[in-house]
Amino acid sequence: MLGRKLVGIAVLAVMSTVVLAAQVKEMPRTPVKPINAPKAVDINSGTPNDFVNIGIDASTAKKIVDGRPWRSKRELVTRQVLTTGQYDKFKTMLVARRPGATTKKKG
Repeated sequence: MLGRKLVGIAVLAVMSTVVLAAQVKEMPRTPVKPINAPKAVDINSGTPNDFVNIGIDASTAKKIVDGRPWRSKRELVTRQVLTTGQYDKFKTMLVARRPGATTKKKG
């Protein structure tokens, strides 16, 4: 008699665990950002060292600085400073702010 009760309790516990597990929703996963991720470098105001820090070689960094002002970061490809492959690799790390443009501050 005691054996049947224990088996019944065990079956009930397993069934309730299965039912509860089916109701738990998976939390959405947020992408993990590396702590040392390089910030975007402005091609109109960044130093050659800033470009080298994101992976652009020193001679290309000098060409970027010497070719200022840039209207857009895509212009680096049209003026043949970067190849299309290089541009695709670095486009998320580059920005082209207009020279003399000021950013609005909130507050």
